[in-house]
Order: sequence, then C-alpha cells, then structure tokens
Amino acid sequence: MRWYMTAAVGFLCLGTQVSAKAPDGDGAPAGFRTTKDDTIVHKASKTQFPLHLAGFTRVLEKPFDLAGHNVVVAYSQTINGQPVLARIALIQIVGMTPKEHYLGIKSMVGSYVQGLSFTNVKPQGEGPFTLPGMKPGSGYQGRFKALQKGHPYELSLSTVRLGKWDVRLTAAYPAATALTARANIQALVAGLRQSGPAHL
Repeated sequence: MRWYMTAAVGFLCLGTQVSAKAPDGDGAPAGFRTTKDDTIVHKASKTQFPLHLAGFTRVLEKPFDLAGHNVVVAYSQTINGQPVLARIALIQIVGMTPKEHYLGIKSMVGSYVQGLSFTNVKPQGEGPFTLPGMKPGSGYQGRFKALQKGHPYELSLSTVRLGKWDVRLTAAYPAATALTARANIQALVAGLRQSGPAHL
C-alpha cells in the first residue's frame, strides 16, 4: 500500500493539473467559484483564497482532477526585488501521515515551485512541527538551501492533515530575507486558515 500512496503523491506533485472550467460558468477553474471581490472559494473544503492577502497576490489556481476536488493555489510577493512564492495544495490521500506525505515528495522540492528553477538543493533539517491550536507534532516540515540564478534561496516543504484534507505548503524565498519571508508566509497561512479545512 505504501508504494501506491507514494506514487499518488508523485502524480499530484508533478504538475498534472488540468484546466477544466467550472460548470457554473463564472470563469473559475473546476472546483472553485469566484466572489465579487475576486476571492476564489474551493467548493469541497470551503477554503477562501483572496486575490490579495498578507502582502501576497494570488497568481495560480488549478485543479488536479476534472472535478476540482484536489487543487493547488499559489501566491507571490517580492522582497528586495526577489520573488517569494507560496504554493498550497489541498488534496485527500487515504491512510497517509504528514511525515509520509513529506517523504514522498521531498526529493522533488527543487522543481516543485512553479515559475522558478533551483540548483544545488541541499537539505538543512526536517522534523515535526505544530500549527497553533493543533496537537503537538501534527505536521511535518523540512527546509533546504538552494540557488536560483545564482542567488541563495531557502525552500521549505510543510505537510499537515486538517480533518479529511492533506495540506501541502511549498515555499521559496531569498535566504537574505528569510526571517521576513517566513513571517509573511505565516501571516498568509493564518489568513487562509480562517476559512480553511481546520474549521470544517
């Protein structure tokens, strides 16, 4: 069974998103609906993804499947002229722990941030982490150092299970502004959790 789950994670993380349109005709991709203020709502989890949040701008929203049940949404901002990206996937994989989820895609983290390519990707550390309001060790996280066009970058990969949803956050930011970028990403996550699956 473990090989099947690892293969499933690999399928989801290799950019196999589809571009089916929602049947309600509002122009949103399958699985989403759009509100008047350009917020998109993931129908299955009720998570709201504003166009602008915590200094970030939403730059991508796509389903992994034709029904739009499993999806990915990405946000971007710039710090000192360098891009900071955060990519959130909401998926369901039966029987997989956050650690297994993390280990299944860890080797691909350098090619997983859409729009940026990295070289010299090296792990810096990994282990359990805890989101506010959740049980200790409810998630798993790793950080990596890398180069992006010669600029030192830090990559992070975090996985957590919220109710029936497996949530994966991949982030990339300049190493020189890591503390600011991490704080901004934490603010982004906090904003998204206000409507996310932790509250279902």
